[in-house]
Amino acid sequence: MFVSLASANAETAKGSSNFMRRTIARTVTGVAIVAGLVAACGSEGENGAAGSSGTNGTASSAAGAPSSGAPASSGAGTGDGGQAGGEAAQKVTAAIQQALQQSPITFTTESAELSEKSKTALGEIAKAMQGNDVKIAVATHAGYPDAEKSKALSEKRAEAITAALEGAGVAKDRVKTEATGNEKAQGDKALDTQITVAQ
Repeated sequence: MFVSLASANAETAKGSSNFMRRTIARTVTGVAIVAGLVAACGSEGENGAAGSSGTNGTASSAAGAPSSGAPASSGAGTGDGGQAGGEAAQKVTAAIQQALQQSPITFTTESAELSEKSKTALGEIAKAMQGNDVKIAVATHAGYPDAEKSKALSEKRAEAITAALEGAGVAKDRVKTEATGNEKAQGDKALDTQITVAQ
């Protein structure tokens, strides 16, 4: 009787131990899924901006960012509270979308010179940035196989865009540039520029 009771206790302890392992495994899996979702939501704007390309891709990259970018930019207002900042961010986002749809900011091969159409598009974006504190993010690329050469050219392209925006009345510290070289785009895709409201 004693042996069978001890055996039953051992089985119960073993079952309890297995139950605890399964519970811990489920909890860890749940936490991993939640962390993955949070990371995906947090990086959606970046990936949307940097990952798309082409004439339509450039416009859609700006269009993809607002849904996640506008609410996050609500603190960019001028002191009237988050709502005012959110409205300003939405206004700038809409201007970016419209400008890039009409004239994507692209460069010719081996050049950091902006076309007149690109300058006009940047002028429209600059107009939307007047009277608010919204900041924008500009991602430029260059597709040389040589990483150092690509980085240098994409930096020149970023400087050209910043200078054009400055000339249109946007303070330099409101333009956050990311010169990626050949890290995120190669070939023809590297001629495109993405512009979004900064997070």
